[in-house]
Amino acid sequence: MPPEQLTRVPPAGEVLTGHVAEYGKLLDALAQRPGLLVLSTDPWSGASPLLRSALEDVEHDFVLVDARRCRDALDLAMAIADRAVSTLAPKADAWWASMRPPTDAAGLQLARDLDVRAINVEELRRGEGPGLRRLRDAVQLLTTLADPALLAIDHLGPMLTALPEREARELLAELRAIRQEHTTLDLVLVEYPEGRISAALDDPDHPLYRAGARLRIRRANPSRFVTDLAITRGWTKAPVELVGAAAELTSGVPVLLWKVIELAPTKPGSAVTRAFEGWQALRRLTDATTGHEWELLRRMHPLAQPLISAMSVGMRPHAIGANSKSVNEGLKRLQEVGLAWRTEKRRWALADPLLRAWAQDHAAPWAMRRSQLASTAITVRRAG
Repeated sequence: MPPEQLTRVPPAGEVLTGHVAEYGKLLDALAQRPGLLVLSTDPWSGASPLLRSALEDVEHDFVLVDARRCRDALDLAMAIADRAVSTLAPKADAWWASMRPPTDAAGLQLARDLDVRAINVEELRRGEGPGLRRLRDAVQLLTTLADPALLAIDHLGPMLTALPEREARELLAELRAIRQEHTTLDLVLVEYPEGRISAALDDPDHPLYRAGARLRIRRANPSRFVTDLAITRGWTKAPVELVGAAAELTSGVPVLLWKVIELAPTKPGSAVTRAFEGWQALRRLTDATTGHEWELLRRMHPLAQPLISAMSVGMRPHAIGANSKSVNEGLKRLQEVGLAWRTEKRRWALADPLLRAWAQDHAAPWAMRRSQLASTAITVRRAG
């Protein structure tokens, strides 16, 4: 994964460039008070800052939670409650975090308000008791502090894939029941394509069946960044040619694109050369963490490294020589953690351009040889 300095929230122009149309659709969806909205987002698409920016334009209070820090329903409940208090009752935040005495005036007032709603404050603060019960308490807390309100849970999909299927089903069922109970509450749930939430919406036997709307946010084609600059030009001073070259090098990943532009030298020269130098500087900065990410792949799935190695040099995943069942399981695992996704029905792509470049430079001999042979065969056929 990229180092921490790459996770900064970019200015508005950097958020919207490449996603102007998607941003408009997201604003429209939120304005219509969808009840339940599922965002199916390509990995590294820039959807998280796009969602955050759109939420700041809604007319009522919202709470945005990052589910990557959560292991299960109980963790999610605590995250929602913590964020709701810090956002909507900031004077009681220190008391809620046990950093002020029990007699704190703002804390006592909050406790009284929640007690009227039969919310188990102490167990919710400490993370004790049944997870689904505490999840209901957390949303009840949110609706006590704001009505109407919107709860957005980013990266919920990866959290669900790490849970046993039964627990994931129960959590989604509880979220639907909570939504039905609180008619002035809107839920926004974010996942990767073909995740458990989208599958549940299409499953007649699932409690979430047809429970809400769905919006797809795809990774922008590099050319989109250039065309969108006609609209966002007032928000960024980056030269058009430099943006286009950086977009090609980073495969349209917004956070990497703008980092490449930031690292590109200011000396005279072509935009392509400057972007390439910025890309190389970024690769040097992230080389250690990307190499460590490669090592961790060994523990993810037995075929994770071979699959990424093959795809990085342009080979089809099923050409690695393993049986189809194992390859499909490996691809599914890579998809669940956001390292690969299906761009078309039978076409897979790697999500992280830095990992792809690292894998190309350190590809196994068999991958390089087969890719070279394939390139030679194509050249011969074309010549013939």
